[in-house]
Amino acid sequence: MIKLNFRGMTVRWNPWGRLALILPFALLTAVEGFSSEAAGANPNPGGFTYFVGVVGNPSVTDISWSDEQLEQIKALGVNMVQLSIAWGNKPANEVLNLEDLDAEQRAKFAFRIKQAKKHGLKTIAQFGIPRLISFSPLRPACVLDPAVQKKYQDLLGDFMKSFPEVDDVLVYTFDQQAWLCSEFGPCPRCSGVPLDERVPGFLNMLNETMQKCRPNTRLWWKPWELSKGQVVAILDKVNPAHLGLVLNPSTSNEVYPFNERAFKSDLGVKRLVRMSFERHIPVLGEFDHTLYKPLYMMEDFFPRLIHEQMVGWKEMQGVVGVKEYYGFAPSTFSVNAAMLKAWMKSPDAPLDKLLAEIAAPYGPQAAPFMAQAWEYVSQHVESYPWDVTYLIGPLGLDRHWDGAHDWEPPTIPNATWDTPIWKANRRANFMLTQDGLAHPWLFEDAALRLEDSAALAFKAVDYYDQAIKAGSGKVEDIRTQRGIVWKTARSLRAKALHFLEALAAQDGRTVQNDAQQFAVVVKRLENLLQKDVQNQAGQAAVTQKLAEFQRDPKAWMGANFNPERAKANPAKLPEHETRAVIDWSKWVAPRRD
Repeated sequence: MIKLNFRGMTVRWNPWGRLALILPFALLTAVEGFSSEAAGANPNPGGFTYFVGVVGNPSVTDISWSDEQLEQIKALGVNMVQLSIAWGNKPANEVLNLEDLDAEQRAKFAFRIKQAKKHGLKTIAQFGIPRLISFSPLRPACVLDPAVQKKYQDLLGDFMKSFPEVDDVLVYTFDQQAWLCSEFGPCPRCSGVPLDERVPGFLNMLNETMQKCRPNTRLWWKPWELSKGQVVAILDKVNPAHLGLVLNPSTSNEVYPFNERAFKSDLGVKRLVRMSFERHIPVLGEFDHTLYKPLYMMEDFFPRLIHEQMVGWKEMQGVVGVKEYYGFAPSTFSVNAAMLKAWMKSPDAPLDKLLAEIAAPYGPQAAPFMAQAWEYVSQHVESYPWDVTYLIGPLGLDRHWDGAHDWEPPTIPNATWDTPIWKANRRANFMLTQDGLAHPWLFEDAALRLEDSAALAFKAVDYYDQAIKAGSGKVEDIRTQRGIVWKTARSLRAKALHFLEALAAQDGRTVQNDAQQFAVVVKRLENLLQKDVQNQAGQAAVTQKLAEFQRDPKAWMGANFNPERAKANPAKLPEHETRAVIDWSKWVAPRRD
């Protein structure tokens, strides 16, 4: 075994083994000419070759591409920028597909490329290819159609020639207004032909088009919405030259800023990264440092989880860089961004040292309390029941929740789409995908974990209070963090109480003719209602509900959370969404002899 030092990396070379399996991708990409050392951009943020950033995000479309904005994200370690937000709903009319590049958008791209070059940043363009023909009815543009192939050879070729300073291109072949025909569908060309026999050739065609226009550029492919098995089969067949792979940290979920079935525990990610490494295909690992801020109630006060996510990607051989998934809104940077910046500068530093560094601006008295608050926020995020349903907003995280709830039987919304990943792997990840009924124990599990998450957030609030009491020059920042975490905790506890009260009410109706058992249930339900009053700060509606219950528990149980008296919900749901109610037929109380 020979050890060499290359650009600060120890390279192990076994001249008698398979060099392809051990050659580091930093060397491979260097051979192909990547360099980001111009104008002070960090050539190795976190030890990576690439750190791709997005200016603005879909919720905060602050995308002026000003000098200040670019310097802010460059200070985080970003050395490559995506030229548009490229999000499905096209916020601020951002470019999503090659077809969007009209004169106005071309001028926007030209300006952004010039700004990126001015600040020493590389550029990557992201497109959905091929753009579907129509949404309703759903009509994909067929990748086996010669006319479609010719269209994208022309469009991509024109793009490469029109913007010669763009370094790389990232392509979604599913989502981003792109779609692929099903082998089980009506397409005369694709019917009976699996995706792994169609997609490699289409990717090769796109890549060859890029190379003809400008050799040594790279086509990055995001296998979004494809099943794990399909991606494995496609990677085995596609031409690896000048191709890169962009992966979520989880093969069965969204890009969340924590290790939910990710890295060491997500065997799909491990397999795809290893397979790519063996085929000389570099990998970019995606991450979100904010939990889609400000889409959901949770916000970016959990720096430990950012550290763990970065370390997770760094430990995987073949990952050459990271890409922020939701984007950087400079006006809303917080402690998670501070951790990201600190880690990119010192990826080998211990977590405690980096936490002390980002807590230091709060002052020596408050800093230890802030670090402890962030740890409890991290635990609070980890404890949320992420695997219950994809639709996390209605499960306590929508921003409009104020700690109140109704008195109808609870529901849990769930969803599935007609894509390979949803019909295969995500069904194995989420407990609810297209269910109209769910066992009471599922509602109980969700409730108990929501309460656990809420309780941990309230512990964080206690430490925020101690930090405020200790004194700090950033007391308003502390109050802002405290307020957001407190509101989230209150919302999650409300959702948990709604579920648990409904379960207890049904317990009471089940045993109402057994005085001894009924008394046990009444006590439990009264305790839950008292906790509800406290969580809602004594609001009149919930206080009245408690008083009515204490006067006549049986009548109360008949009027509240009663599935036989539930109000009909006339709301029409999207075709991909259902609402699960408690299936009481599956849970019958045992008879007492």
